[in-house]
Amino acid sequence: MTSPDWTAAWTAALAEMELEADAVERMLRHRDLLEQAPERAVFVPPSGIGPLPLELTDRARQLVARQLDLSRELSVAIAGNRQQARLVSRTRREGGGGGAPPVYFDNRT
Repeated sequence: MTSPDWTAAWTAALAEMELEADAVERMLRHRDLLEQAPERAVFVPPSGIGPLPLELTDRARQLVARQLDLSRELSVAIAGNRQQARLVSRTRREGGGGGAPPVYFDNRT
């Protein structure tokens, strides 16, 4: 049997984690938001909330799966950004002939 306090604490903790996942999804979908995003604090799980109540198990599993998916998406986005940075660096090095610098236009949006 779980305490009502544990259930309330876990419900609040899961809700906060879901809000963080929502924010990551928004940033991945709308990269321009990254420039406007305030510095966010790292999520710190509350202490002393006891074991996860059984009635919240499915919600917690879904949240873990969602976070793993977001982690993979972030890895792909980071790799893409690194690739673009290398391309820009190479273009600047090779295009230094005195004329106008080359322009890269991303029309995938």
